[in-house]
Amino acid sequence: MKHIFLHNNKHDKLILFFNGWSCDDKPFQNLSSQDSDVIMLYDYRDLTLPNEVLVAINSYSEVNVVAWSFGVWVAQLALYPIKDQLQQTIAINGTIFPVDKDFGIPAPIALGTLSGLSDKNLRKFHRRMFSERDDWAMFETNYPERSFEEVKNELFLLLEHFKVQKLKDDFYHTAVVGTHDLIFSSVNQLNYWQGKAHIAQLEQGHFCFYGYNDWNEIIRLK
Repeated sequence: MKHIFLHNNKHDKLILFFNGWSCDDKPFQNLSSQDSDVIMLYDYRDLTLPNEVLVAINSYSEVNVVAWSFGVWVAQLALYPIKDQLQQTIAINGTIFPVDKDFGIPAPIALGTLSGLSDKNLRKFHRRMFSERDDWAMFETNYPERSFEEVKNELFLLLEHFKVQKLKDDFYHTAVVGTHDLIFSSVNQLNYWQGKAHIAQLEQGHFCFYGYNDWNEIIRLK
């Protein structure tokens, strides 16, 4: 996987943000960070956590995790061995069963997304992430700059990994569920998270980051 600092101001706290499939740093330019550095992880064609990120984790006094969509699964896979070093772990609109009829996206839908993927359909997918027209307009202004072939290959490899990698359910402290999520149904999210994490429900779609100004607002969601 790749990584980039969204904010690097030599704070003593770090937020690790595991992005969703097909995205990069462009849509997250609106979020500031007043008291934490922020490293974004993305491009999950390779699921190996970069060594530079492991080194960074050990250099901060506090490390928090925000994971979104398929990044929820990736974050737990990558960080579970060091989970005791993490302060807060927050899952946003995703579960550790990303392709599942009860707890995730039903397999026919996930496989159909891959088989029918085109530039046009990728844009339609991104549009479905939003419940508000203004939020979609902001995303369009800051549209991800990854190539189509790259994100298609990323989805193919993720779907293959989901088949074989089964995770435990004791990693996340808080699950944020968008009640208008058209990608990862809120019903399936709630089915999974009940009794496993504190649940915060938002009247938002799949992409819910434009309701905040600072990454630390997300860390404090209750």
